[in-house]
Amino acid sequence: AFVATSAASTVALVGAVVGYGYGLPQPPSSCGACGSRAERVDGATRIAAYDAESSSFDASVDAHEYWSGISHARRSLIGTHARGRVLEVASGTGRNIGMYDADKVREVTAVDASRGMLAEAEAKAKHAGTGGVTMVFVHGDVKTLGKVVKRRSVDTVVDTFGLCSYDDPVGALRAMANACKLNGEILLLEHGRSQYTWLNNILDAHAHAHAVKWGCYWNRDIVALVKEAGLEIIEHETRHLGTTSLIRARPVA
Repeated sequence: AFVATSAASTVALVGAVVGYGYGLPQPPSSCGACGSRAERVDGATRIAAYDAESSSFDASVDAHEYWSGISHARRSLIGTHARGRVLEVASGTGRNIGMYDADKVREVTAVDASRGMLAEAEAKAKHAGTGGVTMVFVHGDVKTLGKVVKRRSVDTVVDTFGLCSYDDPVGALRAMANACKLNGEILLLEHGRSQYTWLNNILDAHAHAHAVKWGCYWNRDIVALVKEAGLEIIEHETRHLGTTSLIRARPVA
């Protein structure tokens, strides 16, 4: 009886969530890959949010990333495919530290626009170690990657949950492609739109509040952005009802 009651409660809850999603208004089709009616949180506001939450960020997402499989996804994507000289953009508090394979990776240059996040990453590398991989931390913006690395000079570009936080995500992807060798790879682990209308409606409805608190828009169409930037998608895997994307891509000459 308990099992039956629990199952019925779960079905009712899921039905309520799906119904709520379908009941929400859809954004206009002219919005394109942004996914929402208007993105009103700009880059400066996002960086301020990241600076403010930098010291507590890891503690607030550790359990979620572990139980949702995000930590495993990071390790699987980065540990398996990152090689040579690596550029990691939007590196945040260094949640990918220790996931690079020292037998494959020569050096990682980690770039982030938030000084608070970058300070947390440097402290983590100092106290916990980097798994034998040389890491250099640079304060900078994806728009000025040309000042950090030369064109076509890195073997791998890594961006994990960064496309949600750029004012110009397509421009950011093009900057990553410009830094990457033609035979290199761009590794993306991102959250964004689902293939389910009801879920996208929920993401859209709460996108602004989420961006104010966390500094990111979680309802962008990741695949559409990658294609618009002109990258070639080698492999694409989705999780969490399509809201999480693991993408291997390469620049096109």
